[in-house]
Amino acid sequence: MVFRSKIDKYFLWMITIAMILIGAACLLPFFLEGEKDKFALIIMLSIFILSAGFILWISFYIRYEFHEDYLLVKSGPIRKRIPYSEITSIRPTKDIFTGFRLMSSMDGLAISYRTALMGEIKISPKDKKRFIEELKARVPGLVVRG
Repeated sequence: MVFRSKIDKYFLWMITIAMILIGAACLLPFFLEGEKDKFALIIMLSIFILSAGFILWISFYIRYEFHEDYLLVKSGPIRKRIPYSEITSIRPTKDIFTGFRLMSSMDGLAISYRTALMGEIKISPKDKKRFIEELKARVPGLVVRG
């Protein structure tokens, strides 16, 4: 079973501002110079397209997949496999800025598991209630807080 990440307006504003800043950093120097070098423009456009593409890929391709023995959390090239036997608890969270997070909404869940580097991973499935029910079915003794 696959769950997609919820995307809220706050996250869209953050991504839009990031794209504007990257675009300004890559392209503004070219337009401020008096001399226009086509090779420099191609390099700067390439840097912008690659940077923006990577950010958009990791921001909008976020999936949470239930497999037989583990939960797979994916965001672009980033993948985290969490065995069900390691998961201890789940709780609601609104914290989008700290910790290991693969989420695109302030309305998320924090999954605690034993082998976590920072103690937990933060995610934001669209259907939180169904996600928690699916996780409870696969993790006996799961503690649901909040």
